[in-house]
Amino acid sequence: MAKVSVIIPVYNGAATIGRALASVFAQTFADYEVVVVNDGSTDDTASVLAGYGDRIRVVTQANRGLPAARNSGIRASSGEYVAFIDDDDEWLPQMLERCAAVLDQDPDCGLVYAGALKVDLAGRQMPDQSTENEDIDSPTMEQMLERPWVVVPSRVMVRRAILERCGGFEERCAVACEDVFFLLRARECGYFRRVPELLVRKATRPLYPKALKREQACELLVRLVREHYGASADGFIREYRRSRVKVMKHMARMLMQEGRRADARKCLSRVIYYQPASPKAYRRYLKTFFPVRMPRTSSSTENPATPD
Repeated sequence: MAKVSVIIPVYNGAATIGRALASVFAQTFADYEVVVVNDGSTDDTASVLAGYGDRIRVVTQANRGLPAARNSGIRASSGEYVAFIDDDDEWLPQMLERCAAVLDQDPDCGLVYAGALKVDLAGRQMPDQSTENEDIDSPTMEQMLERPWVVVPSRVMVRRAILERCGGFEERCAVACEDVFFLLRARECGYFRRVPELLVRKATRPLYPKALKREQACELLVRLVREHYGASADGFIREYRRSRVKVMKHMARMLMQEGRRADARKCLSRVIYYQPASPKAYRRYLKTFFPVRMPRTSSSTENPATPD
């Protein structure tokens, strides 16, 4: 039995799964198995995976979403520790070695996570490398209920015993947010440790329309957190909704600059949903219906008009 099970969910990832697998095979830690869950792909993913032969174990299922795919991979694996990597992400060579060492040395630690470098879909480093939650090595349950704790699964290695106790990933969160809820449940079962090195290259996709499509899943997350943690999650829910407002405003601003006013309006309608008593939210929304004011033609003695 391998020490670490590497779980890779993939949906229509024929163009990216090769990079993810190459980064796994390049690990300095050798005691691992690889389980790839083909979650109903309709592209050439199946044939690409077939080319790896017995280097990987492939689980094929109808499309059910990331949490169900990860859970299928967990059930098909046997390692004491479980690590996750998405098909469009990459690990640096010491990812498994560094994370497994923390769990080996600290039997009370349930989950370890590494630092990540944001890259675009072409693998180029993103200019914005701001991160969340990097100021605390091991969050308490109270801290995680004060504000969302966001660590993507590609950065995580967890004990199988913790997965079994917390029930894995919430499959109702098929579109998004399953990782946030998983971290809360996992923290109930054991504390976390952080490996400070940047050991993951995390692919970052454009926010629009991805973030807007996830709004329904975000509301489901709020309901699940409220049902499970009650009033102790007031801070989490307040800060989570605040973060959604920030994302929607940012997308709307970028879309307006691109002249995509109808798309910006969709984002601003969500801001009104979160802030129904804010006059500014309504003004922003109404502004999307008016034509952009063009600068006036100026003489040599006048300053150019500032566009709205």
